[in-house]
Amino acid sequence: MVPCLNDCGPYGQCLLLRRYSYLYAGCSCKAGWRGWSCTDNSTAQTVAQQKVAALLLTLSNLMFLVPIMLSVQRAFLVEASVYFYTMFFSTFYHACDQPGEAVLCILSYDTLQYCDFLGSGVSTWVTILCMARLKTVLKHVQRCRHRHQCYPTSWQRWAFCLLPGISMASMGVAIYTSMMTSDNYYYTHSIWHILLAGSAAFLLPPREEQTEPWTCSQKFPCHYQICKNNQDELYTVT
Repeated sequence: MVPCLNDCGPYGQCLLLRRYSYLYAGCSCKAGWRGWSCTDNSTAQTVAQQKVAALLLTLSNLMFLVPIMLSVQRAFLVEASVYFYTMFFSTFYHACDQPGEAVLCILSYDTLQYCDFLGSGVSTWVTILCMARLKTVLKHVQRCRHRHQCYPTSWQRWAFCLLPGISMASMGVAIYTSMMTSDNYYYTHSIWHILLAGSAAFLLPPREEQTEPWTCSQKFPCHYQICKNNQDELYTVT
């Protein structure tokens, strides 16, 4: 049995829906094609329009190069790896998601889709964790009270980094959730890529100051001294 006529052709995808004991089949058409088997080209996009849409959705991911370079420069290697993963799979997922002649799949469609969704979620999560610096915040609240200074340390950081990053992230979420339709998908989703990568670049904290791992400050007459690890907050007596 063939669920869809001509397997929906090059501009459609055959979808199956099971409800109770019934199995329904239908073609989901792309690029403006219509009809039972996606053969009606009365409102179809031209090949040039398909290529432009594919380039918008794929090349907009190059915006992730900015947070990748900043992460490497600031020694956030885990974050840089996650951003590169997201950029790579988002690019090839959207290249595989295109219909007709403007399609390129290096893996199966389902694999690329899963990797793209995973990368988007993880990149957002590692950015939040990198900003939070939970270990420092939880252990040094008392120091913040005495110094009257916490992260971010200046209004410039708020004005030129955090507020632009939060604004870009908010705009991206608003576009993704309320403005994206099947007609403007190529443009709005490309803008979503740019805003997501741009917000990550703004929200990454500055590089941590380099300090000696172990410092010995207090000595005793019995030739013992107390040494402290400033990075892990460990103490030892030598």
